[in-house]
Amino acid sequence: MRGDGAVILLGDKGTSRTVDSRVRISYTLSMASYKAVFTDLDGTLLHEDGKISPQTQEVLVRLRARGVPVFIATGRSVCATKAAVGGLGLDTPFICYNGTVVYDPLTSDWLRHETLDDRVAQGLIEVAHENALFYFVFHKDSKVTLPPRYPFQSDFYGRLENMRIVPRFEDLPRRSVTKVSIFTPEDDGDRVVIEYLERHGSDHYIERFPMGSIPGFRDFTFHTTDVHARAGGKGAGMRFVMARYGLDPSEVIAIGDHRNDLSMLLEAGLAVAVGDAPPEVLAAAHRVIDHDDGEGVGRLLAEIFDL
Repeated sequence: MRGDGAVILLGDKGTSRTVDSRVRISYTLSMASYKAVFTDLDGTLLHEDGKISPQTQEVLVRLRARGVPVFIATGRSVCATKAAVGGLGLDTPFICYNGTVVYDPLTSDWLRHETLDDRVAQGLIEVAHENALFYFVFHKDSKVTLPPRYPFQSDFYGRLENMRIVPRFEDLPRRSVTKVSIFTPEDDGDRVVIEYLERHGSDHYIERFPMGSIPGFRDFTFHTTDVHARAGGKGAGMRFVMARYGLDPSEVIAIGDHRNDLSMLLEAGLAVAVGDAPPEVLAAAHRVIDHDDGEGVGRLLAEIFDL
């Protein structure tokens, strides 16, 4: 989105043009051609405070009443996703952990669960432990860790759900690990972790971000490195869900704001990026919207589905 209120649209061959954002846009596919919506949470659907704006929530309610399913696709854990969207009463599967998990909120079943290679999980835990880093081992959806070494860890742990503290290093799970999260004081403090992963194959996905970028944790200055199975990213989770619902990619809208959304946008008939997304994400989008505290998604869907 340019500062003058123009929306940048990217064509099928990557060429771009600009139109005034106040002008209704005609798409090649009609409104009725879109039958489902996949959306990211943080930086896309959620307000700065981690909630969905009342206006966007009303749009989503109307969309579901019309029979258009809304699917959440996020890097968050299952319990964190539930906390963020619980007020919507969604009965459609959540794509969590960047596509490695597909969770059914109606039955509590994990329909898809791709775990880290056991040897990689074991090695990550050992590297983090030997270098006095603190970390969580996600076993299913539980965050398993050791007793806090520093006062700030107790505060941090107290803000999280599904925490399980074990007394000894030997008690940490090593098999069927969903994800390992490692926390460092500097953005390059994870170099020993990255070096270990470079030496031990590429069958994993790494996401790095400042913890303070997440609502509820703004006062924490450390950085996070998440490692889980590659498993095709959110795009693979999206394909899994589309197959279950009999959806063709041309019938689907996908909305995201970061690199972990790219595989999902590339699957969609209409790929939508938030304006502050990285260049490669913007380049994959058919349309770019403002975030506007999460209300950009609501306005887009109200326009497309004439709500």
